Amino acid sequence: MALRTRLTVVSCALRTALARRLFVDRRALAVLRVALGALLLADLLLRARSLAFFYTDAGVLPRSVLFARYPITSTLSLHAWFGGSWWITLLFVTAGVAALALALGYRTKVAAVCSLLLLVSLHARNPLVLNGGDSLLRRTLLWGLFVPLGTGLALEDRTRCRHPAAIGLLLQPIVLYMVNAVIKLRGSAWPSGRAVQMVFSIDSLTVLLGERLAAYPQLLGGLGAAWVVLLCCSPLLVLTTGSRRTAVVAVFAAAHTGMAFTLGVGLFPVISLAALLPYLPPAVWESIEGPWNRTVRRIDGVATAGSSRAIGVLGANRVARAGSRLTRRLGSGARAGIAAVPPTLTASGRLTGRIEADGGSEGENGTGKIDSAWNAAGVGRMARGAATALLLVVVLWNAAALGYIDAPETDAIGVGPQETRWDMFAPSPPTEDVWYVAIGTLDSGEEADVIHGGDPSLHRTGDRASTYPSARWRKYLEVVRWNDDDVLREQFASALCARWSATHRTRVETITVHVRSQPTRLDGPEPVEEVRTRRYAC
Repeated sequence: MALRTRLTVVSCALRTALARRLFVDRRALAVLRVALGALLLADLLLRARSLAFFYTDAGVLPRSVLFARYPITSTLSLHAWFGGSWWITLLFVTAGVAALALALGYRTKVAAVCSLLLLVSLHARNPLVLNGGDSLLRRTLLWGLFVPLGTGLALEDRTRCRHPAAIGLLLQPIVLYMVNAVIKLRGSAWPSGRAVQMVFSIDSLTVLLGERLAAYPQLLGGLGAAWVVLLCCSPLLVLTTGSRRTAVVAVFAAAHTGMAFTLGVGLFPVISLAALLPYLPPAVWESIEGPWNRTVRRIDGVATAGSSRAIGVLGANRVARAGSRLTRRLGSGARAGIAAVPPTLTASGRLTGRIEADGGSEGENGTGKIDSAWNAAGVGRMARGAATALLLVVVLWNAAALGYIDAPETDAIGVGPQETRWDMFAPSPPTEDVWYVAIGTLDSGEEADVIHGGDPSLHRTGDRASTYPSARWRKYLEVVRWNDDDVLREQFASALCARWSATHRTRVETITVHVRSQPTRLDGPEPVEEVRTRRYAC
């Protein structure tokens, strides 16, 4: 009996502890929705700079090559239905509208579903340019489908969400941090403190403050050790509560903010900041709610006043024109008859008609409401079951990625735990700085840099962070280099030819692609080497 009582006490204490930790404030979900919509818009705008280059048949990955390399996942892409820029542009605009609706809270579920479908489709169209931020954004949006993201911009719902998908939102970043920490500790660069120095010595990765920090190797060594410790402590994001949890979130947020101002890794730091929002406790949202809602009301008031004035003027003009036409068409007798009708009689007649119509269908509507309630309950149970299954998949998939359990064969679909694990800069950062120089021979006999424009040069000058046009370019060319696939290299040269022809009056006849490399040695000379030189005809 004493044992049963003790077990009951322990069980109650455990349930209470879990209840205090495994929930998400619905105000956090609303702000997360706004952040996701804004991130989707920003991602589309950044990708649009190389829309034709990365996502059309005239680019680096035509549909024929896509289907050959990714026969299963390519079937998920609406973007692969047609190969022209018109189709990709149409889908980009559609995705932008859905993202804007999601941010504003207009038909939230529909907007979230459309955004996720179009995001998966876009990622499946060119997997060669994806990074860890894309994976985190996709997964966060998936969890968001199951939780109440709210409507509008105001923070009004102060209740707590305890859905399994809310646990998924809390679990996903911790899984990312822990898996990345384990892989980092399996190498030698991070435990020795050299990893961050190696990262900041790569000119194509550093931006803004990163170029200055590269001059302080001891500071970078300390930051690297602190980052690994922080990754290992990521379970504290859930294990702590109240102000302690707020402090842990603040430390992670500071780390990602620093990453955004020092490393050119795309939107990954900002997406990571958004993924931290569900951890913030209610006390934080109580302090944010007032200023947030006042700002929303102020913006809404300005917008409403402007639209009301416009609608009022337009409405008055339309009513005046309609009244004039009606007066001209009706005779004096008809006008007198209308004037003689008591307003109360007309209003009551309309009201009576509505009451009778409603009353006649009362039983039917009541039955419909009951059926709708049962259907909603069934859908809710299915959603909870699906979210619970996804939680299990996340745990097992990442355990397989670390080699703790055996994963089933995934060769048929071409996507496995090892290929999708969170191994950013792990187990070791890149050991060399690589850049491409593409020299095109024009039909006029002149030579030009067909990547950046201007006169070609094998030596980097000026802003070294602009070695690649964007982080997507760097990721793509890393894949091209390490895959050792002649088809990808030929498509890269062909896409450069098409890109030049689309923006210049001259035509490129041949392209010579130079791959240049500078090793990262930290304590010795770092000579520039010519890794590969290939010549292609346009």
